Amino acid sequence: MVIKAIDEKLRAEAIKFRGSIIVSRGQVHSINKLPGYVVLIGDEIKGMITFHISEGDCEIVSLDSKVGGQGIGTKLIDLVISAAREQNCNRVWMITSNDNIRTIRFYQKRGFDMKAVHQNAITEARKIKPSIPMAGFDGIPIRHEIEFELLLGY
Repeated sequence: MVIKAIDEKLRAEAIKFRGSIIVSRGQVHSINKLPGYVVLIGDEIKGMITFHISEGDCEIVSLDSKVGGQGIGTKLIDLVISAAREQNCNRVWMITSNDNIRTIRFYQKRGFDMKAVHQNAITEARKIKPSIPMAGFDGIPIRHEIEFELLLGY
């Protein structure tokens, strides 16, 4: 397993792995423009994280792993937290959907706390990205964004 920063050579593969855009809090993020890291096993991407730093906050825009239970997600989050600290960010935050119980559990186990529930935010995001499914895990309707944060006390 090798972890690399996403560079121009890896960018096209990263887009194939995750898709080209992500919508969170009504903002469209282009994977083409975000910093991040990939986990390579052989020549294949098995995990990826992207983030965006603005005004003292660091948003984890995407985190995906195709291999569970090997610590890939945790290693990637740790890299982003380090980058956020280097940029003197106050917090690292992320959004997930209301159906994504596994992700909610994952972030809480890593010290993130629920900050807000943004009612019907995903319903609105579908106007920008119609490919967002209507139902997710266990058939739960996908409607709301849940915001988690990790405060970086100095």
